[in-house]
Amino acid sequence: MENIDEYIWQRRIHHGVRQQKGTVPFPESVKVGLDFNAALERKEKLDPGLLTNAVLLELCAFAKTVTQSKMYFLLEMLDFNFDLGVDLDNDQQYYEYARRADSKIKDQIRNKTHQRNKDKFSLPDISFLVKITANEHPGHYYPKRNKMVDTSVLTDGSRKTAEPQKTEISEDTSMVKIPGGLRVKARSYPYCEDLGVSLFVRPEDAPKDKLDPNPLTNGVMLELLDFSRVLCGTQNRIVHDLIKQNFGTKLDNTFFSSQLPKLLGRKYACFRTNDSEAFQKETYEIKTLEPKRRKRKAPDYHNLEELVASKRRETLRLDNVNAAVCPDSDLSYRCPVDCDTEMQLESEAASEKMVSDGCSSEASFSLDVKQEEEEVFVSQVKPPTYNFNPILPKILPKHNSKSSLRSVY
Repeated sequence: MENIDEYIWQRRIHHGVRQQKGTVPFPESVKVGLDFNAALERKEKLDPGLLTNAVLLELCAFAKTVTQSKMYFLLEMLDFNFDLGVDLDNDQQYYEYARRADSKIKDQIRNKTHQRNKDKFSLPDISFLVKITANEHPGHYYPKRNKMVDTSVLTDGSRKTAEPQKTEISEDTSMVKIPGGLRVKARSYPYCEDLGVSLFVRPEDAPKDKLDPNPLTNGVMLELLDFSRVLCGTQNRIVHDLIKQNFGTKLDNTFFSSQLPKLLGRKYACFRTNDSEAFQKETYEIKTLEPKRRKRKAPDYHNLEELVASKRRETLRLDNVNAAVCPDSDLSYRCPVDCDTEMQLESEAASEKMVSDGCSSEASFSLDVKQEEEEVFVSQVKPPTYNFNPILPKILPKHNSKSSLRSVY
């Protein structure tokens, strides 16, 4: 049995070549041996120098066509399970039925009537579509499919060097979207399972007796719509998977999203044939995704002893750094109050020493002369003193009258 990822890429290839003009789809990619089935891992990777602007633009065109095929995936599953009466070979009828069915589901989602999952879902009237598509009206647009395209050339590279996955498709299981891929989970689409609707379209295993569309409910249509979105994927993801599978490098999606409009602008700016050929042959420089750096985790302290030990080690480390920077300097901290007290004590001790030396030298003088020298005139008014405070501004006291100034002197 084929695996789930391989089935998805097969359906993408089937609908991705819908708008190709020749029998060989994406000729530049086929020329370099590019494989469009990203579900099978290639052992022999291609040279990154083969990824030219022409090849990259073909990959983008393929991804864009796949992402715009949601209504075609939906119609494919409906026609595989139910008897719709739609002529799939008629491009106009095929397009009109797919567009109307998809529009009905969107209207229900917009009107919030889809919440009643067990209500009956009415499909488009096929008789009305047969009348309007019987004759081609001038000016009426509908896309024409390329039915002569050969899709086998898009998977030649994976047939020889492929490593298939072990996950297989089963009708009792279905897929769930997760970041980075898909995984299998039972009962993901319960309404389809209860009605017997198969999500996997195999033309060779088409049922002989198809289901009656009358018991079709909103829940079944919503599950089919969700699975069709899984098949579509996203444009950047499809390009990323194809480059990784063929060249072995991971593309930076953020950088690629910003560079793609510039690349398309350069393509449409080439008016001359020589300029266009030179642009297509130019090698595209792949911007790889750099691995994320792991952030250093903060230490987890289970008890107080580890916290104290870590703080002590940090203190010792800072002391060693300070000693290495200033080995001869004294970096010890001294309180300003203690420093001022020590200086005052030293000055008082020096003054006492000077007084004692003066007294010893003046012992020969008489007592009268000593008493006269000790007489000091003392004024009755004390000189003004200013208390210095480093916080408050330095403001001198104000004298309101001249008499107060005279009394000072």
